[in-house]
Amino acid sequence: MNRGRILITSIILFIGINALLVYLDDNGTIERKSYVSEWSEVFTANLYKKMNKPGVLTSTAENDVYFDKSLGSFQEFLVQKGTQVNQGDQLYTYRVHDYYETKAYLTNEMSRINGEIAAIESAISEISLYQIPRSSAPINTDEESTDIIISPNPPIEAEYMKEQYLTEKEKELARVEAQLESVQSQLTELESGGEMITVESPYQGKVTVVSEDLGDPIITINSSTLHIVGELTEQERTIIKKEMPVEISINENNTTLKGTITSVNDLPNQVELHDNSKYPFSVSFSKDAELENLLPGYHASLAITWKESRDATALFEDAIFSGSIWKMTNGGNLHKKKVKTGIEMASMQEITKGAKPGEWVAKNPQPQFRSGATFLTPLKLSQVRWSDTFDYENKNWSKHVVMGILSR
Repeated sequence: MNRGRILITSIILFIGINALLVYLDDNGTIERKSYVSEWSEVFTANLYKKMNKPGVLTSTAENDVYFDKSLGSFQEFLVQKGTQVNQGDQLYTYRVHDYYETKAYLTNEMSRINGEIAAIESAISEISLYQIPRSSAPINTDEESTDIIISPNPPIEAEYMKEQYLTEKEKELARVEAQLESVQSQLTELESGGEMITVESPYQGKVTVVSEDLGDPIITINSSTLHIVGELTEQERTIIKKEMPVEISINENNTTLKGTITSVNDLPNQVELHDNSKYPFSVSFSKDAELENLLPGYHASLAITWKESRDATALFEDAIFSGSIWKMTNGGNLHKKKVKTGIEMASMQEITKGAKPGEWVAKNPQPQFRSGATFLTPLKLSQVRWSDTFDYENKNWSKHVVMGILSR
């Protein structure tokens, strides 16, 4: 009985003394080991943050057509509400009051429109010839000096803005040229001796308004080009900017398309002291988007990518502990390392500083980890390349195995 008590007491003393020695070992005299049951590799991934918003399809523009009652007497409409018209299609007719007065008016209109066309063509030519300055960026050769080099490529954003400007100007030029053709047609018809003038459409789209009482505008034509409109909260307005990419899901037919934020209003729809402000925004479809089966009024779900990091250094969240990771070095030691993080997506976390792709970090059990300690990992037989382990062509392989066991 006494022997049993002595044995138990001895074991307790042995464990207690060893624990005390480890606790008081500030100089690292006693070798410490950390058991790592799970580990993970630092990898690269494309990470991004998205904002989900609802939207609705609508025409990009409402184009109004007017009738100057001083020129003549209105005769009849040649279209009705819902009619799909192209540029040059006949809209309405009127009978001329005074030949010379009408001719002077149409001639002046042609001069005005020609001047507008010249201004647009000049703007297109000027921006086409404009060379975007190459960007310069500082490179630090040491802590005290900064050298400037010239980037070989112009800024992508500036190039995109240039293309967008040219696209808008070309659309405007086509619209004004259609107006010129309409006025030219009226003048030709007048000069041919006809008292009845037919007004042609300078726009393409669907007739949405036909004013039977001849109130202005007498006809409204909605553009056949579609875009998406939506609203942002005050906080969202500080985040969303023009040119951000958008994934568009059309709810009515489960179509998925791509687009871009084209405008974000600085003014809210209305200002209320005790209500939240809503800021309109619009999304244009990409050039290759197929819109044949889409109609104004269809609803859409928008996923706006407002932050993105391509080929980012990343780790799974369960390998990061309070802003630090446990690196597993090739020398077999653990080292605690502070890291800076960026975008968080799903279970992945961007590492902006403190780790590199290809490095290995310990995951569990974290409470046992000690910085500088030798780490041990379980043997995973399924991952062992036995052909490399037992190299039978090497006659000393068994000797190396025994030496390895004895060294531990």
